[in-house]
Amino acid sequence: MTKLIAGAMSAGRYNVRLASSKKEIQAAQKLRYEVLFKESGGRITREMLNSEREEDEWDHVAYHVVVVDSSCDDKVIGTVRLVSNQALEEGQEFYTEHAFDLSGLRTNYGRILELSRACVSPEGRGGAALMLLWKFTMQFIEQNHYDVLFGCASFKGTDYREHTEILSYLYDKHLAGDALMPCVKSGVNSGVNSVAIKDFSETPGKGKERGKVPTMLRGYLKIGARISDHAVIDEVFNTTFVAIYVDVNEMFGSNHALVNKSID
Repeated sequence: MTKLIAGAMSAGRYNVRLASSKKEIQAAQKLRYEVLFKESGGRITREMLNSEREEDEWDHVAYHVVVVDSSCDDKVIGTVRLVSNQALEEGQEFYTEHAFDLSGLRTNYGRILELSRACVSPEGRGGAALMLLWKFTMQFIEQNHYDVLFGCASFKGTDYREHTEILSYLYDKHLAGDALMPCVKSGVNSGVNSVAIKDFSETPGKGKERGKVPTMLRGYLKIGARISDHAVIDEVFNTTFVAIYVDVNEMFGSNHALVNKSID
């Protein structure tokens, strides 16, 4: 993989860094299994049951960010996966491209970074661990000169009607422009369907919907995130999600102050 710059950070007993061993990567995969599947009701495969880990084809080309708890023998209590377009193998797509056409982003940006599989264990929730994941990732993006970051913003459950209020708000306030729009693919993978957000009947703008924005998504929105015009219903992860991207020049501006910006 490409040589990079990435300095560790800490807050109290928590430290964040790139995973430095196969053991730490496997611990991150185990956390993904525990949070994104067992806790969230995702579709667990026989392979997951046997290994107690969630892993896929992107793990071996990814940078795995881990938050470890120094008071518990450096137990991994938070993680996010970063995949660069420069690390993809010949013909390999990003994970997000299983549902979205990202031609606009690929055409208009050179160095592209996908964020995925972000999760924090129950004992690590409450602010510090997620803050470290966020600040480390922003530093990583800036120091390694990426042009755009993107990923999926997920909401628990496959009944999109439970999320129409927040999705209507995002559509009204944070919709991507036509040139860069992540377009949902027709006939996407088994277990994945989509719905046009503009068809929702809710009227956004009353303020209530802001309280439904997940913490990580609030961080994205603070730095200028734009979303797709369709939401995808994913039975595998038991989620409803939109594609989301952020232009790094717009994010940092001239003084790069957002490396230290809180997502709370």
